[in-house]
Amino acid sequence: MGNTHRRTLAYRPPYNWDSLISFLSARATPGVEFVEPHRYRRTIVVGGRSGTIEVRRAPAGSALTLEVRIAGARDLPAIVERVRHMFDVEADPEVIAGHLGADPMLGPRLRAHPGIRTPGAWDPFELAVRAVLGQQVSVRAATTIAGRIAEVFGSPIEDEDGLSRLFPTAAQLLDAPVERTGVMPARASAIRALARAVVEGRVSLQSGTDGHVAPESLTDLPGIGPWTASYIAMRAYGEPDAFPSGDLVLRQAAGGCTARELEAVSQAWRPWRSYAVMLLWQSPHAPPATSRPSVGHVRSDGASAPSTRRARRTDALGN
Repeated sequence: MGNTHRRTLAYRPPYNWDSLISFLSARATPGVEFVEPHRYRRTIVVGGRSGTIEVRRAPAGSALTLEVRIAGARDLPAIVERVRHMFDVEADPEVIAGHLGADPMLGPRLRAHPGIRTPGAWDPFELAVRAVLGQQVSVRAATTIAGRIAEVFGSPIEDEDGLSRLFPTAAQLLDAPVERTGVMPARASAIRALARAVVEGRVSLQSGTDGHVAPESLTDLPGIGPWTASYIAMRAYGEPDAFPSGDLVLRQAAGGCTARELEAVSQAWRPWRSYAVMLLWQSPHAPPATSRPSVGHVRSDGASAPSTRRARRTDALGN
């Protein structure tokens, strides 16, 4: 498949590897990703060349180890940067804890999960498709369907210990009949509309895009509401203040409040609300496989999200 290149990714301790790897494990796309408690592996394509990456926690020191298998070394800097974003190694846990630690709701959770990180995404488009797939289904079901999409529409690579597919690009899903993989028609249309917007340049799904602007362009697309856009901003764009206030599990973890009430409470957590999300999802009321907003949550325009034919603008129910 190519040469093997190794790099060390330093981070500021503490680093909650267990929470992050558990989150990624529950969402690993079959054939594309493979996750074990001690390592994360996936297929990649950069500059037209395919390969794989493997990330582990270093046996000593405050660092992760990255192993890249790809032809040539020209794209290594870009690969390293994307992995650094994906594993949130730039975060400063001391600053985040200093802001969130005194909060009566978040403080105990932060002490139980020191060094919490917000998992990013290798491929922002892949993450966005996955967010759409998670609407109104469990994380497990969305993971299964994502694997089918990769198998049917993605490109094959040399099989390497369970890694055999590249997740399809926006161009590959532009007119793809993804209903064949078990995707409901409304969400299939949303995926094609998203792919078209990316191909045409109307939506930029690149790491580093301003997370405050991107969700607005995303919610102009059919089938993508505020929850989905916030989730994409949090994980694909690395926006540290993204906050899907309509998420049912977040509301339960916060004491059963409404979306409006949670949004108001969350203002004190700015600009680190994405980390507050991860802390609340760690609570006993927020198992990793179920993270969803209510069907009737309040949208950004103040209207109740419908469940009838107008549901083309509703938000996700899973992630």
